[in-house]
Amino acid sequence: MLNEYLSHIPLSYAEHAHLGWRFSLEQVLKRRYKWLPISLSELARTSAYFPVVIVQQRQRWSMAVLLDESLELQANLQGSEAAKERFLPMCLQAYPFSLQPSADNKSGAQLCVAESALATLKERGTLPLFGENRQFSASVIDRYHLLYRIKIDAEIAHSACELLARKGVLILISDVERQLTRIKDHSVPLYRINIDAIGRLSREDFADLQMHHAMELGIYQYSSLFHVNMFHHYS
Repeated sequence: MLNEYLSHIPLSYAEHAHLGWRFSLEQVLKRRYKWLPISLSELARTSAYFPVVIVQQRQRWSMAVLLDESLELQANLQGSEAAKERFLPMCLQAYPFSLQPSADNKSGAQLCVAESALATLKERGTLPLFGENRQFSASVIDRYHLLYRIKIDAEIAHSACELLARKGVLILISDVERQLTRIKDHSVPLYRINIDAIGRLSREDFADLQMHHAMELGIYQYSSLFHVNMFHHYS
């Protein structure tokens, strides 16, 4: 979802001990995004201000917040009460780092960094990547902990969305939904909750959704679509 992740490389003390990293929040806020991935733990807050959809990519389910792509991210946030607390999706808080599958095919993930964020330690505003004992620096460890939290959230959200799909309560956003047509990304299937299908569930299926975070996720997602009209070009 984030083009920046395409150029991420594994962090290595041998290769990067002499380098640091830089992060400009202002630069991120000036970018335009059509949508951004969000974590399960930020769903309640995000859905109170922005429309959220369910996404399927390579057999994996996740959630994304929809933004007005004609505006910079900061302008999107300024149109919401969330901006008062400098709301920034966790995926951007973790930037320029990411967790990627280990290259040696072993279990686990490897901490990676965007090449564009690397800089010499002498450059102004550069933070170290490593400490004196070859361990990650405090600033990098903070990003790693955030990424690990996102990873755990992602597994729970995937399982919950997968369960919603099995129960038949997810519906593909289609051209016949005039209010939602303009928010489609034709390269990636976007889904929403079918609230009528939830009403037809058996008591057992309903309880199953409640037990696995799926019902909570579904209700927040469904209610968030009332914010679609916040986009000036969707009216």
